[in-house]
Amino acid sequence: MPGVREKLLTASDLASLCEVDLKTIHNWVDRGRIPHFRTPGRHLRFRAVDVAEFLRAWGYTVPRELARAMARTVLLVGSKEALTSTQRALGDSVTLRHDKSPVDALVHAGADPSDAFVFDVKSLSGEVEVSAVIEAIHRGCPQATIVAIAEEGADLPAYVSRVSRGDAAGLRGAVSAADAEAHVEAPRAASGASR
Repeated sequence: MPGVREKLLTASDLASLCEVDLKTIHNWVDRGRIPHFRTPGRHLRFRAVDVAEFLRAWGYTVPRELARAMARTVLLVGSKEALTSTQRALGDSVTLRHDKSPVDALVHAGADPSDAFVFDVKSLSGEVEVSAVIEAIHRGCPQATIVAIAEEGADLPAYVSRVSRGDAAGLRGAVSAADAEAHVEAPRAASGASR
């Protein structure tokens, strides 16, 4: 969003959070254990959301201010009834946003992408070609999880998770599938790194 700067952490910040030597952080970076980028002056920087996910994945305590950066957002596209059932299914585990119109969803996907998109296919099928909207969102947000509340027979792309109406457990599982796939081997401090 314009005017909003994302919180960034330094290598020293991360070393302090993990209670390891700065050289260990550089070793983890060299091994690709944590997403990062370098400033024009070649200094390491880490996005708060990446640090929070890294800490959680490896069993470190996630400070409250970083935990907020981890909150997943889900955009439901469809009816108010679908919104109500989705709120019940997902509870407080995510930030849930709602668009009745697929066109509004496309605008929001471009301006403020969500981690997951849930489409109520039945309520949208008269307005637009749902699979075309889903494909456009997938092109713009390829890392996002896409879930369709749809009955069998609906023509949907292969990367869309299909959930039956009223299947709360299936919806919860489909929305959180991206979290489950993010598991990687825990990093180990390099020998001699804390000397």
